[in-house]
Formats: sequence, C-alpha cells, structure tokens
Amino acid sequence: MDREKQFAADLQALRALCDEATSREERQQLLQLLSRHAFAQPEHQVVFESICVLFRHGPVSLPQLRVHLNNRGFPDVDVETYFQAPLARHAQPLPSDKVTP
Repeated sequence: MDREKQFAADLQALRALCDEATSREERQQLLQLLSRHAFAQPEHQVVFESICVLFRHGPVSLPQLRVHLNNRGFPDVDVETYFQAPLARHAQPLPSDKVTP
C-alpha cells in the first residue's frame, strides 16, 4: 500500500474510533487490530495511544483527547480532524454526467 493510501486508511480508522456511531464492540475490535499496526504518521501513533488510554474509561470525546494529548506534550495536534465522520459513512453519490431528456 502506498504512503498516501495508508495515511488515509489510518485516518479513517482513527476517526472510526472517535465516532459515537461506531459500536463499542467495533471499537474494541479495531483497537485490537491496530495495536500491532505501524502507522504511516507519528502523529497517528500518538493519537492512537491516547485513544487507547481514554477508551478504557468510556467514549472518547474531543475535549478529553485534546487535554490528554496536551498533557503528553502534543498541544498542536488538530484534534478536530479525528472527530470528522469516517468517509464511508457520509459519502455522497457523484452527480451523473448523463443528461436526462
């Protein structure tokens, strides 16, 4: 997998972990799967580690993640990026090029 595709897949997985629409069971499975994963970006690894810690205490919220990352020495992480819905869930159909008479 090329670096861009891995970056996008990593980001989508992290967004799924932060998405309240993802069931707790799905998040647990994803956490286990990603525990041995090599992230394309060091920031993604740091965010994943913080999500793992916070998840033990319940759902992960944007303010919690921001504070946790700040306390770990990463105040400049754009946390909002990880709370955007995963792309697959909100994909809009592309407009058709065909003109209907």
